[in-house]
Amino acid sequence: MALSYLTDINLNKNELQNAVIQKVGGDPITGLTAGWIIYNTGDNQLKVYDGSAWTNVGGDITAVNITAGTGLTGTVSTSAGVHTQTLTLDDTLAANGLGSPSNTNEAGSYGSSTAIPTLTVNAQGQITAIATAAISSTLTISDDVGTPNTDSVVVGTDTLVFAGTTNEIDTLVSNNQVKIGLVANPTISGNLIISGNLTVSGTTTTVNTETINLADNIITLNSNEAGTPSENAGIEVERGTSDNVALRWNETSDKWQLTEDGSAYEEIQTIQNSTYAASIGDGSATSYAVTHNLGSKDIMVQLYDADSFDTVYADVVRTSVNVATITFSIAPASNDIRVLISKIG
Repeated sequence: MALSYLTDINLNKNELQNAVIQKVGGDPITGLTAGWIIYNTGDNQLKVYDGSAWTNVGGDITAVNITAGTGLTGTVSTSAGVHTQTLTLDDTLAANGLGSPSNTNEAGSYGSSTAIPTLTVNAQGQITAIATAAISSTLTISDDVGTPNTDSVVVGTDTLVFAGTTNEIDTLVSNNQVKIGLVANPTISGNLIISGNLTVSGTTTTVNTETINLADNIITLNSNEAGTPSENAGIEVERGTSDNVALRWNETSDKWQLTEDGSAYEEIQTIQNSTYAASIGDGSATSYAVTHNLGSKDIMVQLYDADSFDTVYADVVRTSVNVATITFSIAPASNDIRVLISKIG
């Protein structure tokens, strides 16, 4: 027996827990009021009375024909108060024989190694026609030099060969890849212009050319020397059947040298080690030993008056390779005579 309430129950927004909706074997027909909720055990539906009819809480589609859109067919069936709606694709297009197979459902395989499938689709996304088209095997690759199409290749008719150039370009076709690159030791037959820097890492660089134009005003030899120098450096001239000649810096003696026969080298005298200058005269002595340390008796001795700058003459004796003795008949005044000595050879 259930309690009977003659007024509304306000739960003040609290939960109604573990509640069971009234279960009835069929839809009530008397005492109806809008909002009444029941559970119909006959058709297993939770229902609400909307003021005119019982309606499934999960939604209900009135048992009338469904108006389907383009390309669809709709039907409604009712059993034990349950309405079932069915939508199916319209098969009238297939029934009209569109497409390649003759069967009406258009099932089949389209396309082959020589044909590709073609489809016609309407605004609703339906395939309205199916056919095949032949694959064109005519692909023309034209040259870009000289008269157009002179050396064109038609794929499928002609044979396309990737070929390199002798001593320049190498080609390799492997694993569906075409690799193009320089040969191991390429030879450039035409002019080669390098816009960036050129680095040669080998040990020998050979230039077989008649003319070399260099913008650099200083050529550095032994450029890889970083420690104590030990290698001579210079320039050698090839003279064919005659002995080569050379100009070199001797790292042992720290002297510039040259050879005119390819074997004997002579030191090149510089201003620093081939000349000497001094002032002599003390007002009493008439003979002076001038030590020049030029290491040779092949010297030229010149004298001039320090006041008048006139050339003067006296007796000169090359006493040794490093000393010249100068003798006057009258003792010159203090530092009155300037002595200039130059080494020859």
